[in-house]
Amino acid sequence: MGARLTGETAEERSQQLATAVPAEDWLAANGRLVGLLRAGTGGLVMVAAVAVASASQTAGNWRLGIGLLAVVIGGLAVAALVVARLAAAPRLQRCGDLLLVRVGPFSVERLPLDVVECFFLGSQPLDRRGSPTAGDEPAFRVGTLVVRVAERAAKQYADEWTARGPWAVWEDGYCVIDGRWTEPLTVDVLRRINGRLSQAKRAPVVAGCRSAPPPGGCGGQPINCRSEEKYSENQTVSRS
Repeated sequence: MGARLTGETAEERSQQLATAVPAEDWLAANGRLVGLLRAGTGGLVMVAAVAVASASQTAGNWRLGIGLLAVVIGGLAVAALVVARLAAAPRLQRCGDLLLVRVGPFSVERLPLDVVECFFLGSQPLDRRGSPTAGDEPAFRVGTLVVRVAERAAKQYADEWTARGPWAVWEDGYCVIDGRWTEPLTVDVLRRINGRLSQAKRAPVVAGCRSAPPPGGCGGQPINCRSEEKYSENQTVSRS
């Protein structure tokens, strides 16, 4: 679900630009997870190949059984390959004047770049099953990357920015990206992403793109990301 811009014409223009401009990756997926999925896919392909070779050297019911097994394993290999490709998709991309936030394997949130103020690190308490919890003693915590949007935009699109997926969710007007499914969220990564945001806001306007305000704020309002870095245990932030 993406935000509507200033009207249907502006939205269509922005979508057309997003499809015409190559996407710029800002935050990568979890490399270890992708590597494991690819290794699993390779293993399934090897087993399927062995099963095909074995079936060609046997006869009767054994040949039929081994052949069916090869087909099943081949199907699993294809499914694993699709999952690996989906898991490898970047979690954050800039495409024209849009910021693309991948909420899940099949869901992307499209945010106008000019309402994105900054990114900061947070943390999410989890229970022993790995689900978010509001308890006083969580089993463990996971790092998150929080996308701060202009308060006026968060209020304006409160009914639209409600997506919740395995990779990112909307909470209290902030888009929270789960660090378990991204590259390691370090201070250097945070600086890199905020630097790219700043550069994108200073970039000259291209055909079809709306102009963006200076990197110091959104709509002329100054921002202070440092004051937002103290995320509460329930993953909520009080706006200053």
